[in-house]
Amino acid sequence: MKAENLVADRRYGRVLYETAKEENKIEEIHDELNTLKEVFEDVPELGNILSDDRLEPFEKVDILHELEKDFSDTVAKFLRVIYEYGRMNELVEVINEYEFFYYQDKGILIADVTTAVEITSEQENALAEKIRVMTDSEKVILRKKIDPSILGGMIVNANHRLIDNSVTSRLKEMHKELLS
Repeated sequence: MKAENLVADRRYGRVLYETAKEENKIEEIHDELNTLKEVFEDVPELGNILSDDRLEPFEKVDILHELEKDFSDTVAKFLRVIYEYGRMNELVEVINEYEFFYYQDKGILIADVTTAVEITSEQENALAEKIRVMTDSEKVILRKKIDPSILGGMIVNANHRLIDNSVTSRLKEMHKELLS
């Protein structure tokens, strides 16, 4: 993801979180966003469809209105803003940013962990504890993802810090060193 997209996603997530806080609807909005996130993860092409210039605007608006029906006014307005600014492809990332602020207020850190294979519960607990101590968080929640292409090791993204200790990354570094 481009740095400017990350900054924009973070800004949208923060504004939505602050709006939910002002409206005293943090939990309600969080639950709705989780539902919305599931929809976009279950139908990943939905973001592309709503961003596709080949579709007539009225067709995209019809799809958007169908989506909005199931959500509060706050989330519906949020969807319209994301749509109007052409960021539907980044909706899941914006929701992740909302979650970042949501959990941060609770003293909880979300860490995205990518491994080549499933990790055991013992490894998961040890990793969560290590991240908790490193970040001085009250609690750490791991969002796990399996990606065999990293070959081994892991990639941890916590508190917007990336630690890439994957075999693929280490091989690339070795390759660079051998060529220099």
